[in-house]
Amino acid sequence: MGGLLGLGLCFALCCGIAAGSAVPAQLRSGRSRCAGHLELLFAGTWGSVCAEGWDGAAARVLCRQLGCGRPRLVPAPCGPVADGASPVVLQQVQCTGQESALEQCVLQPGHPSSCPTDRVVAIECEEPFQLRLVGGPGHCAGRLEVNRAGQWGTVCDDGWSQTNAAVVCRELGCGAAGTVGDLPQGRPHFGPGTGRIWLDDVHCRGQEGSLQDCAHRTWGRHDCTHQEDVGVVCQDT
Repeated sequence: MGGLLGLGLCFALCCGIAAGSAVPAQLRSGRSRCAGHLELLFAGTWGSVCAEGWDGAAARVLCRQLGCGRPRLVPAPCGPVADGASPVVLQQVQCTGQESALEQCVLQPGHPSSCPTDRVVAIECEEPFQLRLVGGPGHCAGRLEVNRAGQWGTVCDDGWSQTNAAVVCRELGCGAAGTVGDLPQGRPHFGPGTGRIWLDDVHCRGQEGSLQDCAHRTWGRHDCTHQEDVGVVCQDT
């Protein structure tokens, strides 16, 4: 994200168009839709946000508003002046972090001369969490794979339960969770995956809206092989 500079710390936050929001947001000069130089449509004008006063709470709200994952700090020093950065329209954004959109935060308008273009917010969010079932007869049955930070990986079957499967089926918009059937002990139900094994020891209570909200080991920590990749069967809708 060269050419983007924030004051003190550059906060990372996802950008895109926030449909239906009173404060739409867009990214520029980012490497993906969830990263870039932040611009907001405020009082009818697209413009940048001064990095002074921008913090992790504001970052969480914007990431949530735009449907991306959690914000990430940019560890490297901020770069030089943002290429083609628009004039500042907001001097300060004050959020608690619990708001669903920036319009619910305290927004302090700014004058273009109040904040130079080398002091505007540069942002990046994790890619949104996704899951899918692959290798089966349709989209409602197969090997469970999850997308974490833009990378697809599998889920280990250690401790896997019907409750877990029910959360997956609901998140995918499929019917009730079924059973995989009498398959050989210790074998993948729908073939082994490749790449990362993202989740292990997943324990859902059944009320979670997403598999990522269930208890589990730290992302990427496991004691499994791809021979233990879990499969899920849901009823088609």
